[in-house]
Amino acid sequence: MSTTAPAAPTGTAGEADRAGRLWSLLPVAALCGAAGYGFARIFPPSELLPVLAVAVCAPIALSVALSGLLRRRAAAREVRPTLPLWPSVLLTAAAWAVVVSATLFHEVSDGLPGGAALRAAWSALLDAPHTLLSTILPAPGDPELLVLPHAVVWTATAVSAELALRTRAALLPALPAVLAFGFPLVLGADGPGSSYPAAGALAAAAALLILVRSPARLPPRALALRLPAVTAIGLVAALLGPHLPGLGTPYRLAQAATPPAERPQSTSPLDQVAAWMRNGEEKIFTVRTSGAAPGNYRLAVLDRYDGTTWTSTTGLTRTGGRVPPETTATPTGTDNAKTLEQRFTVQSLPGIWLPAADRPTSVSTPEGTSLSVDPASGVLSTGEPVPRGFTYTATSRLPKYDDAERLRQAAAAAADDPAQVALPRVDAAGQPIPSVGSFRKIAERVTRGSSHPYERAVRLADWLRTTYRLDPGALPGHTYRSLEFFLAGGAGGTSEQFAASFAVLARTLGLPTRVAVGFRPGTRTGAGTWQVRGRDVLAWPEVKFSGVGWVPFHPTPGEAGQGGSSAVSAQQPEEPAQKPDRDSTAPTRPSTPAHTSDQASPATEGAPGSGPPLWLTAPLALLLLTTAYVLYALWLPYNRRSRRRNDPDTRRRLLGAWQQITERLTEIGLPDTGAHTAQEIAAFVERHVGGTVGQRLPTLATLVNEVEYANRSPDAANADAAWEACEAIERTVHLRVPHRTRLVRLLRAAAPGRRPARST
Repeated sequence: MSTTAPAAPTGTAGEADRAGRLWSLLPVAALCGAAGYGFARIFPPSELLPVLAVAVCAPIALSVALSGLLRRRAAAREVRPTLPLWPSVLLTAAAWAVVVSATLFHEVSDGLPGGAALRAAWSALLDAPHTLLSTILPAPGDPELLVLPHAVVWTATAVSAELALRTRAALLPALPAVLAFGFPLVLGADGPGSSYPAAGALAAAAALLILVRSPARLPPRALALRLPAVTAIGLVAALLGPHLPGLGTPYRLAQAATPPAERPQSTSPLDQVAAWMRNGEEKIFTVRTSGAAPGNYRLAVLDRYDGTTWTSTTGLTRTGGRVPPETTATPTGTDNAKTLEQRFTVQSLPGIWLPAADRPTSVSTPEGTSLSVDPASGVLSTGEPVPRGFTYTATSRLPKYDDAERLRQAAAAAADDPAQVALPRVDAAGQPIPSVGSFRKIAERVTRGSSHPYERAVRLADWLRTTYRLDPGALPGHTYRSLEFFLAGGAGGTSEQFAASFAVLARTLGLPTRVAVGFRPGTRTGAGTWQVRGRDVLAWPEVKFSGVGWVPFHPTPGEAGQGGSSAVSAQQPEEPAQKPDRDSTAPTRPSTPAHTSDQASPATEGAPGSGPPLWLTAPLALLLLTTAYVLYALWLPYNRRSRRRNDPDTRRRLLGAWQQITERLTEIGLPDTGAHTAQEIAAFVERHVGGTVGQRLPTLATLVNEVEYANRSPDAANADAAWEACEAIERTVHLRVPHRTRLVRLLRAAAPGRRPARST
């Protein structure tokens, strides 16, 4: 299959047409870059931008190189150049295979485009859309996910570049970029930020493309004057986009996607409470905090009870670090929430859960960590046992539950959630379980006279806290029989029994409950540094109210402050006035425990935000240096001409005009020797330029010699006339010399050691 380019004009017109198409590749690159930047709602920009740089620059360079080779071959055969399509398609596909193997999948086959790397890339490309739809955005910058924007932007850029070089249509090369923008627009509908800035940049780049490819050839100055209009188009698209009908709430395809059924496979943390209490001096983790005073750290949430144990029905969703806000309701006190940043170093923490103050908003883990979150409760999981020395950072928003009276006055009803009030009421033989009836009688007796759901929960917590004692050495267990023995026998228990008893009793009254397991703030060991030990473990129940959300209660003795069992005291405790541990050295500055520092360092070095990978540093640096050199080469002649044109001394201004004329004439054939006399230059202009300027230049040459060698003082009119002649010659040069040739000359002239020609 081959495509023949339309017959192009010959000679200077043909070169100008080709130069215009080459210049149009700049807005094409901007278009595809803007389309790719739409993925910034899906991936962190620091990990996305290196991928976009490669996916935009490489296809354009390939298209230009192939186009130039084919034209040179056609010129050697003295035939009209034809541009077959199949070499471009094959070269682009092969180049993508090489680049994606050497970059994103370089660890699979040592950077070579072998079968293993290509199979991995193809499989990841097919799975990436569904994975992104079932991930809390922004997604982690894994190669298996970044391959999608890499392939989409690469394909769009390659097609746009070919259209720009093969056709004369003004807007057609923008179509692939617009179609590519649809991928992040749909996949990133649930991501943070907005797509409108990228859409505005896309609109501005499209306007610039029309301007550059317009059939009416405009001089550079005219193009520059129209750039503000192009910028205005982009700003209007970005600012007004959210207010256009139907565009403010894009369709969320993630709602139609079926996320993978990922259930936590780990021992229930509630079963670990007694073991932690018995080993009270065991170091669990350290925390360095900044911002608000730390509260309790939530580890896991358990919402299903089968009469034997509390377990979690949590559906974990993969995340790149963002924890979405609770969508079912807005907890009371959110308006007064404070921000708390915590840096954890794990010392001994069995299971797959990561503690954090409730509710976290973002988490930063070492590179390579598979982080998941339960969107309903905000609990965090790595999916595998947490190793010693594991270090991560969590940022949380701590609500202030200081409006218990508001809850009572609002008469908030219990939420309608049948799954959270379910209790097993019959045994395996189908006979009623007597314990359930006993629990209901106790709950009704304790809450007699209370008609409000919140008031019932308060009375239950108060009764448990004042009736039973805390016994750190109590036997573990929260089965029906264990709870019945705890409630009927008046025995002491750990927070495991207090929390489980409250949750079961409340469910018999129709209150939806769940049990949370976590830790108290621990013991302060320095400024903003805390040591959490086994004795700091804590379980507490939570009740769900309609229009309010989950509200924690604290029935364990010693966990409630003034105001009874409200959620205020336990969520915002005063910093414990405890002395540093006997085992600690009580440092005055935060420090990492000595036995974990060696293990924590590698994780810290690989943390997100440490910069692009090493294999991209050199190409990015080369790209930046090349861009800086091109911009310098374009700025240098403009600056030199401006200084000459605006020189306050009329003598230097006139000689500057003559020097400018000499430099421009070298572009149309004047030898760049710097040894020409003024009369020789005037004669060259008469032969090669002619017209009015050719007739006026001998007089100007005589004036230049008198000023240069006879110390004649020209007036302002002489200098202005010299610059008028210079502008006429510059217009002639611009018409005769193709843009590409002029660009090459500028790049060469800007090289170190090169100086503009000077006449004698």
